[in-house]
Amino acid sequence: MNGVVSTLQRRQGLNYKINFGVEIPRLKELASQYAQERALAQELWQANIRECKLLAIFLYPTEGLSIEEAEKWIAESPFTEISDHLCRTLLKSLANAKEHCLRWITHESDTYKYCGYTTLSHLLRSGEQFNESDTATYAQAVCDIFAQESTASQPTRNAAYTSLVKYMDNDSSLVGKIGGILASKKDGKENSLSHILENISEF
Repeated sequence: MNGVVSTLQRRQGLNYKINFGVEIPRLKELASQYAQERALAQELWQANIRECKLLAIFLYPTEGLSIEEAEKWIAESPFTEISDHLCRTLLKSLANAKEHCLRWITHESDTYKYCGYTTLSHLLRSGEQFNESDTATYAQAVCDIFAQESTASQPTRNAAYTSLVKYMDNDSSLVGKIGGILASKKDGKENSLSHILENISEF
């Protein structure tokens, strides 16, 4: 147990039933000593213990996660720490991952949105390509999440911003699509996205 990490996370609001504060590299080393096994991972996931949930992610067969179980785990992810490893380790390897992410970023659940944008960032780093329809869906979702009336949490906004940077690295034409969406709005409500795009474009 690492009491310092456990205490720090608790102060940050990560209130697991049990949190031993074990560092991620140590958990990955522990997981490497066992064969990846779906049944074991599922059993570990059920425990409201930080280390069990992380080990569940590391022990689940990378190519064996169904979309039904993936979405169940997204809904049951208690904190962004768990969601981050779920996206990085399992969700990016789903069949048709891009299509699922584009659906998640329009979901009413903030957790789904967060996982959608975070997984998209991993896919974009790997060179995932987007067609015109994908880009239109993504551009609209990004406009919505930065709108004044958006109820998205700050971590989800941050995840959307990160994916936006990665997207523009691959396709700068996104700026024009987003600009068109913002210009077409008739409600006069503010959207911080124009300023965000200007800052990104400077890099």
